[in-house]
Formats: sequence, structure tokens, C-alpha cells
Amino acid sequence: MCIFKFMMKKIANIPQIDDFENYLFIGPHPDDIEVGAGATVARLVAMGKKVSYVIATDGRYGSEDPEVDCEELVKLRQKESLEAAKILGVEDVTFLPFHDGGLYDQAELTKALAIEIAKRKPDMVFCPDPLLHTECHADHLIVGRAASSAYIMSLNVPTMRDLGVNQVMVPKALAYYYTARPNRYFALKGYQKKQFEALKAFKSQFTYTEDGKGSLNMLFIYLKIRALHFGIPRFKGKADGFRVNSPLMIHCCAEKI
Repeated sequence: MCIFKFMMKKIANIPQIDDFENYLFIGPHPDDIEVGAGATVARLVAMGKKVSYVIATDGRYGSEDPEVDCEELVKLRQKESLEAAKILGVEDVTFLPFHDGGLYDQAELTKALAIEIAKRKPDMVFCPDPLLHTECHADHLIVGRAASSAYIMSLNVPTMRDLGVNQVMVPKALAYYYTARPNRYFALKGYQKKQFEALKAFKSQFTYTEDGKGSLNMLFIYLKIRALHFGIPRFKGKADGFRVNSPLMIHCCAEKI
């Protein structure tokens, strides 16, 4: 089985995370990219790579306060997202108009994401893993599925032409964050500090306290453990883990790689 997997990986030609120059990260909500891959984003930017964001939903339901003004929360979360992106070195951030909560049309989101992919012509597209078996948040699942479908859609020139986009370059890899099935690991090289700094921008979502008991303090502990879990067995120190799919792997083959 190990020999089979080794041979299939060679055939599939799974790229490394830093093989390319242009990257697009798709997030279900304004804070997901920072949680799922913030340190990787910071390191890629520091390496001189071009990094863009597309945030699929507006996050209007990201509060337990029954008195919250949803329109004001949308503005606040977008402001926080821009601040966090700037900390990581990302200036190109697009917010799509879909309300969060999972009640939007997945097909419409797929078309919108395919158009954004075609506009930016990224080499690698990142999104949540839609096959994470413990994931229950509808937005994470729908955005992961829609982004995966949009990736395939963006590879087809006639389809994109019918969407009003003249496609001249196609992505070379689709990578999943929030995954339990990583096959590529990216050493963080100290950039987790940038990730934590960026996450502090999301004050509407997380609390950071000096006594270490805030929700953001707990998230930092989780992220440190996750980075060690991915990194130490691969002699990378702290690392992010991603499920990277080459074009060969996303349609009818290499299922077990």
C-alpha cells in the first residue's frame, strides 16, 4: 500500500505550498482565513508571493446578542477583516454579498467564486475542506463545496466564457485548510506571531484577556498545538497542514492519495 501511494503521489505531482507566485484564499467568514491559515499567509507574503482574499459571506449572524444590528455588524466585521489582512500583508480583499447562515444558493456562490478565481488567475486556491467529517457549520461546508466546484469550473474556458469571463490562465492546485487529511506541510518559521496579532483584530468574535481565559487565548493554545502536531513529526518545528490537490486528483482518480 505504501509503494502504491508513493507511486500515485509521483504521478499526481502534488505541488508544495510555496511552488507558485499567485495565491487566492477563500474564507466562509471574515475570520476563517486567519484561523485556518494565517501564519501561512504571512509567510507567503514575506516570501514575495501575491496573496488575495475572497470572503464568501458577510458574517451578519456572527453574534449571540439578540439586540445586535446585523447591518452594523457586517460593517464592523469587514473593517476587522481588512485590519487583520493588512497585518498579514494582504491588501486585495473582496467581500461577496451572501448572508451567512447557510441559506443562500450554493450554485450562485459557485458562479461568483468562479468569476473571482478567473479575475485573479491564481496558481493555487485555498478553501475549507468540505469533507471534514466533524464539521457542522453550514457556511464552512457550503463554501468548501462551492469553492471546489468553482475551481473545476474555472478550468473550463467555455464555461467561463458563458459567465462573461475570458479565461486565459487556469489554477494549478486546490488546497484545503481546516482539514484532517493533510498531505503537504508548510513550516511557519515564526510567522504564527503574525497570525495571533491578526486574530486580535476580530474583537467582535473573540475576547483576549490577561488572565488567559478568553476565547482568543484558548484559540491560541489550540493553534499552537495544531502547529506542533503538523510540524514536529515532519521535522518542521511548527507547521500548517493542507490537503493539496493537483488537477489530476480532483476528478475521478487518485482518491486514496
